Amino acid sequence: MWFGKFKIKHERDWIAPRTKKFNITAVGIPLNNFSKNKKKFHGAVIFINGDEKNKKAFIKSLEKEKSVKKLEVKNNQIIVLLEGKNYTANFFNPELFFIKPVLIKKGFEYWEIGSWNRKNLTEFIDKIEKFAKIDILSLTRKVPEIFIQTSVPKLTNKQRNFFEIAKLNGYYEYPRKISLKDLARKIKVPRTTLQNHLRKAEFRIFNVMLE
Repeated sequence: MWFGKFKIKHERDWIAPRTKKFNITAVGIPLNNFSKNKKKFHGAVIFINGDEKNKKAFIKSLEKEKSVKKLEVKNNQIIVLLEGKNYTANFFNPELFFIKPVLIKKGFEYWEIGSWNRKNLTEFIDKIEKFAKIDILSLTRKVPEIFIQTSVPKLTNKQRNFFEIAKLNGYYEYPRKISLKDLARKIKVPRTTLQNHLRKAEFRIFNVMLE
């Protein structure tokens, strides 16, 4: 089995440049590819993370994007249908498979994909190079650890919001960049309220991971 890890920069992409502009990160996967009336379409689902104000601006920007033909938003989840031929997803050979969801941040896409033969991966690289810059981070023969997310923790809007704020402010980094007390003061909520919401969010997330 062959495993490839790629960093892709596509200036005309519908999402990557926007992650840099609005300072958000996203993960997701293409859903489908099809042709209709001599036009190319593909669907995708993404989950966005970042400051609430930035996420709203990001979504509003997508609503104005000409290539976006359909858009459904629920909390941090976005399902989109796009028209256009020069998108990375359009060149995803059915013989390839995802090792992990695509990570999009700071204007770049990070793809980790596998194949039973090397040729499929090199053909994927050749096609992408025609319209985008692609860096090969690794291309090796090995059995990768495949990420399969069987379920997503159902957090309340407040739990998700506080969890993302804590992450963005470095609360979950090591060493921590901010204390719980200072974080509560910064966002102007009682420390006990913040602590309770974070603990409930952590409990649900850890349960999913351990299952």
